[in-house]
Amino acid sequence: MTDTVTVGHPRTPVSSWLMATSSLIAAFWLGVLTEWAQGVLRDPFAMLANSVAWWVVVAFAAGALVRRRAAAVATGIGVELLLVAGYYVARTVGGVPSAPATLLVWLGAAVVGGAAFGLAGSWWREGATWQRVVALATLGGAFVSEGAVRWVSMPWQGATGAVQVAVGVTVTIGLARGWRQRLLVAGALAVATGLGFVGTWAVNELLAAEV
Repeated sequence: MTDTVTVGHPRTPVSSWLMATSSLIAAFWLGVLTEWAQGVLRDPFAMLANSVAWWVVVAFAAGALVRRRAAAVATGIGVELLLVAGYYVARTVGGVPSAPATLLVWLGAAVVGGAAFGLAGSWWREGATWQRVVALATLGGAFVSEGAVRWVSMPWQGATGAVQVAVGVTVTIGLARGWRQRLLVAGALAVATGLGFVGTWAVNELLAAEV
């Protein structure tokens, strides 16, 4: 007997490749859409378009859609790199200057984040209980930690931060299966939020140093 849980129907190799390819194509255009949305949305939604947390959802979803763990990691990295590519292509076409060093920071973050959240998506869809708990806490922690940074360190983005915290908690608890798993996820979320807060702070410091 095993505590492995599968969500949805088994994936065939063909459907898995189709899902991966579709995710990669969609990621590029979501990157383009992100650049456009930042210029047209009003607060608190404008800053939501300038959010790392929403981008890692793409890697998480892609990882959940493909068939094998290694493919989930590779697809997660691929979609994050294409999100960055689409975003910076849109900026270039729009005549918005970009610092090469900043682009390198985001490419590095895309590789690390894509691998982590692609694997998390695979764990959530088809993994042991502890893997699903870690996966959901990782996803929710990205929202809650980024929202907390905005709320605490950037008062003018407080409304955006509050929205992100609410989304993170709701999604994490909502995707858990049963009350026991929800309690485990809640505890893991606290740890993931702390780690995410440190990671968000580190990225912000790197970006600030390049300005």
